[in-house]
Amino acid sequence: MLDKESLRKEFSVKPDLYYKTKLFESEGFVRKRCIGCGKFFWTADESREYCGDSEHEGYSFMKKDPEDISLEQFWSKFAKFFENNGHAVIERYPVVSRWRQDLYFTIASIQDFQRIENGNMSFEYSSNPLLVPQMCLRFNDIPNTGVTGRHFTSFIMAGQTAFNYPKEGYWRDRTIELNYDALTKIVGVKKKDITYVEDVWAMGDFSEFGPSLEAFSGGLEMVNNVFTQFEYADGVRRELSGKVVDVGWGLERLVWFKSGAQTAYDPVFKDALAYIYKKSGITPDRALYSKVAGQFGRIDLSETKSFEDVELKAVEAAGISTSDYNTIIKPMQAAYAIADHAKTLLFAITDGALPSNVGGGYNLRIILRRIFDFRSRYRMDFDMRELMEIIAKSMSHMYPELSGSIDELEDIIRVEKERYENTRVSAIKTISSIIEKHEKITPEKMRVLYESNGITPDLINSVAASKGVTLELPESSYSSIIKGDFTEKAKKKERFDLDVSGIKKTEKLFYDFALESDSKVLLCSSDMVVLDKTPFYAESGGQEADHGTINGIKVKDVQSQNGVIIHLLDAKPDFKAGSKVHCVVDRKRRMQLIAHHTATHLISAASRSILGKHAWQEGAHKGVTKAHIDIAHYEKLSDKQIKDIEATANSYLQNGIRVKMQEMDRSEAESKFGFSIYQGHGVPVAKPRIVEITGMDGSLIDAEACGGIHAMGIESIIGTIKIIGSQRIHDGIDRLEYVAGLASYKYINSTEEKLSEAAKIAGTDSEKLTVALSQMSKQLSEYKRIVESMKSTDASQAAEKFLSSKEKSIISELDYEMDMLRQIATNVVDADASRIILLYNKSGNVVCIAGNDSGKDASEFLKSSLAKLKAKEFRGGGSKRIAQGMLIR
Repeated sequence: MLDKESLRKEFSVKPDLYYKTKLFESEGFVRKRCIGCGKFFWTADESREYCGDSEHEGYSFMKKDPEDISLEQFWSKFAKFFENNGHAVIERYPVVSRWRQDLYFTIASIQDFQRIENGNMSFEYSSNPLLVPQMCLRFNDIPNTGVTGRHFTSFIMAGQTAFNYPKEGYWRDRTIELNYDALTKIVGVKKKDITYVEDVWAMGDFSEFGPSLEAFSGGLEMVNNVFTQFEYADGVRRELSGKVVDVGWGLERLVWFKSGAQTAYDPVFKDALAYIYKKSGITPDRALYSKVAGQFGRIDLSETKSFEDVELKAVEAAGISTSDYNTIIKPMQAAYAIADHAKTLLFAITDGALPSNVGGGYNLRIILRRIFDFRSRYRMDFDMRELMEIIAKSMSHMYPELSGSIDELEDIIRVEKERYENTRVSAIKTISSIIEKHEKITPEKMRVLYESNGITPDLINSVAASKGVTLELPESSYSSIIKGDFTEKAKKKERFDLDVSGIKKTEKLFYDFALESDSKVLLCSSDMVVLDKTPFYAESGGQEADHGTINGIKVKDVQSQNGVIIHLLDAKPDFKAGSKVHCVVDRKRRMQLIAHHTATHLISAASRSILGKHAWQEGAHKGVTKAHIDIAHYEKLSDKQIKDIEATANSYLQNGIRVKMQEMDRSEAESKFGFSIYQGHGVPVAKPRIVEITGMDGSLIDAEACGGIHAMGIESIIGTIKIIGSQRIHDGIDRLEYVAGLASYKYINSTEEKLSEAAKIAGTDSEKLTVALSQMSKQLSEYKRIVESMKSTDASQAAEKFLSSKEKSIISELDYEMDMLRQIATNVVDADASRIILLYNKSGNVVCIAGNDSGKDASEFLKSSLAKLKAKEFRGGGSKRIAQGMLIR
């Protein structure tokens, strides 16, 4: 089994083969071994003993008077350098990784070009070589963000990539030549201050790997040069025929180094920080912070139990008082984290993600609540919308799309803030209880506290600090609650237990809208049949299977396994492998499924139009009687929103639509329509089948990669779309149920019949039913008032009878419902607190109430009276004051 350490040792034995470059020779770089970690590195400084990692040396690039340079200014020069050196500079990909179903977010620039099909990875790229300013999201360093000066939850990986070497692109010599020139000429690093550390990069499963050279200067990692050279599959290691250079430049770090600021946050978030400080009344003390900035850079809070204890040690070593730490340093760190988290949310929501309790949205909610916690703890008063606008403006040349999401983002934050405020009071009570009881917070308890109460580690520390105590949190406390980068995949279960290995893939006639065929039987096992070609659509993508007959025998289900289509019959056939059979598809069912599937695309498009581009399709089912679609949205859909979605979907039909299906090269489809083609989490195969719906004027309504059958050329069968139900199936997802085609016609007719029947009962006609029901409702309310008044009178009279007796312990059977029994008993003890009364009825309902001066326990009295009541047991609950429930006889 491969591992990084063994590969590192293997590669280091042959440095000329895996690490040495022409530039190292020409510029006089020598190979040395770090006395700190033992890694080999290359340097032009022969006296150097350490590799340059911050693990061994603090930051030495900070300046007393930092250079004023913005992220966009630096990117302009950096991009121009690579453009002049033959690289195409392309636009970023979304931070929501729609084309990689195994990942929630884009975590590295190389991910932009990776496509996985049937477990095999390939690359799709528009230019070679290229440079992309890819915004990446990672959540494993949340506690470090705002503290260390270098950690972010979102950062720009300027991806310098060359593919398919040696046929195209370039390899190690050219990579390091460009690398060295960029570092010395653009970033301004001195030759003797650069070290290149030998390392290894690998995919998580080692399916692809290779040597890497990490460049450091002044204690800061500047760039990682990865040379993807090998693949590993089925226990066999091979050299790739098309090697890939994957250079990841951390743009924020380069700007930090260039500016010489005390943290990377200061130049990157210059305007955002100024706004937070001004609105919150914070006066940043950069001179004070500079005393400890270098030490903070060597901290890793993701691996410690107590964040503040670790920081305090660094603060004390720098000679800073605890008071200054709490009142000056901590608010500055909070401002840094807020700016970072706001940027992450801005990009994520712009690209269609939402804070929630599921999937990647889980981590977005964590950082948003962290912002709320910081604002509350440090009494920061700023407007989130204004902060987002400032961040968007500061990056408007690189990412002009951000400003278009501000309105949507403001609504989402408003809803999330309301949820946060609703849970905050109970959350603080929970934390206070933990402190009082000296309970230990385990990783599992930390996870439950967040998922059940919205309690973050920062909120725990805040409440503990307010009480003057320190709580010991589990190591990697944020790791206990954050979701990993990879999605949790459910294993696919085959519907039919049939071995189809060795069987040729079935020819699919249904895409040509065939309703009949004469086919050859390839496999026949009990009631399951495989044909060489079939007109029957196999259930897929949420669309139910076609039904019909094969040689007159009913087909009740159709499934696909690895491209082989299996037909399930409702009786064992009299034919066998090699037989010729005649297939007939149920046309009526097929047309209804087509209507519902095409309607799904229209409702999906309408939802994005009404709700925003975050309203991603998260799932769907297209049946015969009805269909449903699951839509991502940050709050439960209102009646108006549902009506607007329905009206918009129908407006497409009223104005006329054209449906077109075609197979396209994946790169062409992604380039033409964007990654929204993966609505419903479609798999990015090499040649996706693209369903394109346009208006009669050619305007695009929807385009998706979809393997279903649609109303191409028969658009009129969709008829009217009617949304018949809506429910919140879980946090962040609403389900819309609807009908179209004949199902819509049947639903409307059925509804009209029910209205007519209701009108008859109400003694009016359908048009006047609303008025009649309103009048009946008023009458019912009046009748209810009269009945309640009569009940109250009866209860008073019954209570007076009991009060007229001298009995202090009353047991009686009455012919009343439970609510009347309870009211009578209450009246008795309210009038005479020295009594206890037990009332029951023939149905077994029982209530016992003890007066405050009775000296009796209602629960005990009821249980001790079971024999008198001829009951075996009592099922219910109660207290000393009142007990109620059912008697089991």
